[in-house]
Amino acid sequence: MKLNIADSFGINLNDAWKQEYKRIGHIYARWGALLVIFLFPLSTIPELSIEKANINVWYAFRYGPSLVVGIVYLLHQKFKFSHELLFEIIAFCLFTSAAYMVDCSDWMTYLISIITVFITSAVLVILRPFYFVINFFAVFLIQVLVHTYFCDAGVLDYFMMKGVNILLVVGIAAFSMAAFRYYIMKNNFMHRVALQEAHFELQERNQSLIKAQKDLRFKSDQISEQNEELKMQKEEILSQRDAMHSQKDFIEKQNRDIIGSIRYAQRIQSAMLPTDAFIKSMFPKSFVLFLPRDIVSGDFYWAAEVNGKKILAAIDCTGHGVPGAFMSLVGDTNLNQIVLQEGVTDPAEVLNKLHEGVNSYLKQSQNENQDGMDAAIAVIDENAKTFHFAGARNPLVIVREDQQIEVVKGDKISIGGKRKVNNDDQFTSNVIDYNPKNTYYIFSDGYQDQFGGPKDKKFMVGKLRTLLQEISDKETTDQMFLLNKKFEDWKRGYSQTDDVLLIGFKLNEF
Repeated sequence: MKLNIADSFGINLNDAWKQEYKRIGHIYARWGALLVIFLFPLSTIPELSIEKANINVWYAFRYGPSLVVGIVYLLHQKFKFSHELLFEIIAFCLFTSAAYMVDCSDWMTYLISIITVFITSAVLVILRPFYFVINFFAVFLIQVLVHTYFCDAGVLDYFMMKGVNILLVVGIAAFSMAAFRYYIMKNNFMHRVALQEAHFELQERNQSLIKAQKDLRFKSDQISEQNEELKMQKEEILSQRDAMHSQKDFIEKQNRDIIGSIRYAQRIQSAMLPTDAFIKSMFPKSFVLFLPRDIVSGDFYWAAEVNGKKILAAIDCTGHGVPGAFMSLVGDTNLNQIVLQEGVTDPAEVLNKLHEGVNSYLKQSQNENQDGMDAAIAVIDENAKTFHFAGARNPLVIVREDQQIEVVKGDKISIGGKRKVNNDDQFTSNVIDYNPKNTYYIFSDGYQDQFGGPKDKKFMVGKLRTLLQEISDKETTDQMFLLNKKFEDWKRGYSQTDDVLLIGFKLNEF
């Protein structure tokens, strides 16, 4: 018999039965052992008055089982081994004891004793059926061996004795009953567990249904309230939509006006910058890479030719967009005053006066304004074959004909803002090697600070210098194309970080 119930309740019935089998098996085994230990010796009372052929053998067969079972029981309590092993030891001890007859002619007493043990085993023992099959053959093997040894009879003599057939039938019936009892207990247990789980499941589902009904009623009430709120909100939204359309039209008009104003400012800023033709007239082998972040720029470049000297500057003002563009107007105005009107051509002196002009123009001595600009300015006298450079934080990069690179750093001070007036705060002029074979670069920090690349990091000044070193031997128009392409590839669709200005030029040969 095999019970096959689907595991529909979150438990495994076979595993549950194994645990139950161990539990009740241990209970039956302990009680069986205690009965053998304390009550089995009482069964020897009727034999006490009978004369024994060997009193020691009689003691061994009659009291030995209680002693053996007692020892095994104590071991079982300590080591907790399987109850099946305890049952087997009890059974073999009892059947071995029952197999020994004090009087071999008293066959009826022997039969009653063995049958009693068979029936007791069927009622009190909880074992899996295959143990009973093993026990059946083991029991009769013990009976035959004990009978032939102590009764001086042959094996066939045992089976020819009257009543052995009844003993066989009773043994088969008793062990069959025990096996059947095992399956009945197992099936009843599994059905009981399944019913309990089904009952619990139904209770949980019933509670869930009750809760779901309450939730549905609650949600229904909520939905009704929400519908009323939605109607009110819809009316309010329609009203707000009309107001938003009006505001949107107003904002779009303002935005168009603002953008129009900024584009007009762009035209003004573009008009302020030197034309490409003017730059090319000064340095035919030159380029200007100018990429404003917004419509107008905080970076600007400036060029002039005064008293036989060619002056080229790259200026990076504080901020970008409209604020930066206003600063660029301040810078351009001051440079025109300093160079074109006052005739100052020393690059360090130009920067010093530009600092004073910005400070005065923005009244920085009277307020907390710290706006200013960084700059790189080159002054070339082709007649005297001289080249002077000064920088406010920004450098001059020189790539020689042999691809060797030299960096002339600017001073570590900016133009504008409050600072002490002493020798340390003055800009210095650097004498540069005049060589038409070299390529010279001045720039703002926008190119090197651009985020992008595979790890979304800054391009960095070291990478920019290496790039300039690699492209310096190409035509200036090609250099500008390569720089622009590298910049766009590095951005990879990211927004531009800052205004970009980079000027490259070669000195004229005569």
